[in-house]
Amino acid sequence: MLLLAVVIWGWTFVATKILVAELGPVEVLGLRLAIGLPFLGALLLGKRVALRFTREDLPALLVGGTILALHFLVQIAGLVTTTATNTGWLISVSPLALAVLSFLFLGERIGRAGVAGIAVATLGIVLLVSRGDLASLGWLRSGGDWLVLASAHTWALYAVATRNLVRRRHPLAVTFAVLLVATALTAVLFVASADLDAVRALSPRGLLALLYLAIPGLALGQWFWHEGVASLGASRAGLYLYLEPIATMALAVPLLGEPFGPFVALGGGLVLAGVILGQGRRA
Repeated sequence: MLLLAVVIWGWTFVATKILVAELGPVEVLGLRLAIGLPFLGALLLGKRVALRFTREDLPALLVGGTILALHFLVQIAGLVTTTATNTGWLISVSPLALAVLSFLFLGERIGRAGVAGIAVATLGIVLLVSRGDLASLGWLRSGGDWLVLASAHTWALYAVATRNLVRRRHPLAVTFAVLLVATALTAVLFVASADLDAVRALSPRGLLALLYLAIPGLALGQWFWHEGVASLGASRAGLYLYLEPIATMALAVPLLGEPFGPFVALGGGLVLAGVILGQGRRA
């Protein structure tokens, strides 16, 4: 189930890349949440997970939902100009971003292994974003890659904002409640700015990508992940996340024709090595 969850999430970048060729970020996110959230709600009913929250939980839910909506919008906007393959590699730095934010906001130590991991992963990011052309400053304008990298940090910020809440409440219930807030915020943007003509003209390929994002990508992935964590524990489950960029690349290269050259391999490998090094002592 953990492996399925990671593959599902890795392939969401490919589905999003297909969709952004036809729809804008607000349309993609709004439709994904509108379709997927009821399926996630049905899953909670089937598992008899109660939505039990108190007034003290409300600030974390509101902040978490706001950050999550921003996270998805930034990531989707990045995928307009970068590749799904790069996205998979860049998103994998989220654990290191979480370590930095936990140090800044929660006072948790990073340690030498964490610092070394951040340094190695940073080198990998530079190789990915520059496409190996370090002598040219043109890579500094690689907007899509930088937006995706920013979304790795918004995800880490979301994890910090909801950490205590997840420890008190059922993780699936927290996920549903936070996504409900994100859906409400996105609905306002959707009503104000959505291109309904583009939505009506969505191709069959785009529709399949949207359904994949909404149902497996939102509902089933969460279910499989939390079942796996319940069986193996968070530390062992976290190791499976290292496979996510590989899953993305395995589909994006043949389906989308994305390039896979030596600098992608080296840069992606350094990112992954940095994440593993930075998380090694903690695991």
